[in-house]
Amino acid sequence: MSQIYRKTLTTRHFDLDWNRHVTSRTYERFAYDARCEVLKEFGYPIELLLNLNISYFPGSTKVRFLNQQFVNSEITVESQIYGLDDASLLWKQTILGADGKKACEIETTSRLVQDGKNIRIPNVPEINILPYQFTIHPKPTLQNTVEHNYYIPFSDMNCFWNLPSDSIWKIFEEGRFLFFKEIVDLNLIKETDSTTFFMGGEILIYKQPDPGSYVKIISWIESFEKIRFYFRQDIIDSNGNLLASMKDEQLFVSLSNSRPRRAPAAFFDKIERFIE
Repeated sequence: MSQIYRKTLTTRHFDLDWNRHVTSRTYERFAYDARCEVLKEFGYPIELLLNLNISYFPGSTKVRFLNQQFVNSEITVESQIYGLDDASLLWKQTILGADGKKACEIETTSRLVQDGKNIRIPNVPEINILPYQFTIHPKPTLQNTVEHNYYIPFSDMNCFWNLPSDSIWKIFEEGRFLFFKEIVDLNLIKETDSTTFFMGGEILIYKQPDPGSYVKIISWIESFEKIRFYFRQDIIDSNGNLLASMKDEQLFVSLSNSRPRRAPAAFFDKIERFIE
């Protein structure tokens, strides 16, 4: 069993999203910060990585959000690290609120790369659990989709000159807003007293998107239920290569009391043609 490493951080006003609670990308930033602390424990502080020209590359992620957090919340990140056969790292992390309840669970992978090769960290326990099995499938050939062009700013890259996970999450978040602005109309949120909460999802990274490049975001809906739907997105580069895919679960809630509710008929009418 891997040792549990703990780090506590505090949310700030700039961590709030448009729904007035802590944004999903804040959890990933906190989790990344905790990962860096664990790497330091194993003798690989970020300063050493940079001096040795070792880059940290994020991998694919499964995330689940369990309990909303707000400003000035003390958040504790519990991290476990495992080594995989290809020398990449598996992280299992639980994020707890001040009341000790789970706010978020993240399972993700990452790699330390030097001269094009993964570096194996000594003393990291080998995996003794089954990693999450992703359920993302290829886009159906005849599926109706919405496409948007997106520029990845250089300012989104980190000290390793690549995109951290939260910047890739940001691309998908932007695609989600673009889809609903174009197809549903954001004014419908207030008119129907309905919004959706991001309950969790899967992100598969096939190839790191390049900062400073133009990509295309392809969006559609995998399935739709009474109070939730599963939203799908692909990121494609200018040559048509698939860079990353996301599947996220969206729960319909009342804007006024944040309780689950049935999807408004007006919403379903607008998005029906984009459902697989």
